[in-house]
Amino acid sequence: MMMTHAQQFVSWIKNSALPLFLQQGVKTLPDGAVCFRETLPDEGSLTRSRVQTRQLYVYAHATRTGWLDARQTLDAVANRGLSHFTNAQGAFLFADGNTPLAHQTNAYEQAFALLAYSELYALTGEAQFHQRAMALYDWMQTNLALAEGGYAINTRRPAMLSQNPNMHLFEAMLAWWRHTGEPCWQQEAHRLFNLFTDRLFHHERRCLVEFFSPGWQADAPESPHVDPGHHHEWTWLLYEYQKLSGVDTLFWRDALQRFAIQAGENPRTLAVTNEVYHDQTPYREGSRLWCQTERLKADVVACETQQEDAAYRRLDRHAALMMAQYVNGENSRPYCDEIDASGRRLAQASPASTLYHLYVACREIDNLMQNCYKLS
Repeated sequence: MMMTHAQQFVSWIKNSALPLFLQQGVKTLPDGAVCFRETLPDEGSLTRSRVQTRQLYVYAHATRTGWLDARQTLDAVANRGLSHFTNAQGAFLFADGNTPLAHQTNAYEQAFALLAYSELYALTGEAQFHQRAMALYDWMQTNLALAEGGYAINTRRPAMLSQNPNMHLFEAMLAWWRHTGEPCWQQEAHRLFNLFTDRLFHHERRCLVEFFSPGWQADAPESPHVDPGHHHEWTWLLYEYQKLSGVDTLFWRDALQRFAIQAGENPRTLAVTNEVYHDQTPYREGSRLWCQTERLKADVVACETQQEDAAYRRLDRHAALMMAQYVNGENSRPYCDEIDASGRRLAQASPASTLYHLYVACREIDNLMQNCYKLS
């Protein structure tokens, strides 16, 4: 199956986006430390730690797999730059700065730190990254773990609970399990999978809930707000878990895809929308770029599990749509990050954090195409 548009997407990431962010997306701080820029063009805004860890993950993986060589930058950021984004215990702050917001310690930031450390360890084999990850995991058990399962949003332990950091912690646990086979990561992956099946997935509404009251009860004022993009993201993660664990996740993957396809696409633009209500009515009808990349990853799962030409055609069609709506014709920035409900591109700088979403989708598509060529 020829996937022309999907191939163009892979080529753009490999030959344009990755080199651009490596060349222009790095800055030197006043003390000489190096870190990744928040946006391109650089707006000089708050620099978040998630940008550092996501870029570390991307460029460590791209270096390990031979797409480029970012070792010098990786070493500079990982071994000195990150000190601007961590506290004395090695936990990650929200951002570099001296404001209360910057000093907040969220579960979300720890998830991407663990993911970055997993890929740095896979690339270098250096024990320091394994040690950092274990220390961070231990810190999380004391400061963020909940008696009812999963993790609080931040160390203040607000009443509201969120599935999003737990989803990315699941991703990080799968990465460490894959790289090391160690029981601690495997067991934590199982626990987070059980949290998904028991609490995060709403069995009556057949959808993923985003926000909860204490005890993972889906009755918070924000509970009706649902992210279609996360339905696609969990579809991919559940299949990754299935490949490692042997646990059949088809029931949940099918339900997530049914909801996302029925309720999560803007009929005017055909793009995945930002948010809908759990009754499938529109809520936030604009469309972020990352939501489109997660649909591509779910499309890859469909190709791998269904082995049908229609699945490959759907993947290629979605790749073409994403490139047309967010990338093609951009000159002053690498990509558009959001379109409105009518498909108009919004005029903000390209957030570097979105490169992680683009890159993972790109590598999933590339792996799929490589496997197709091997079988042909």
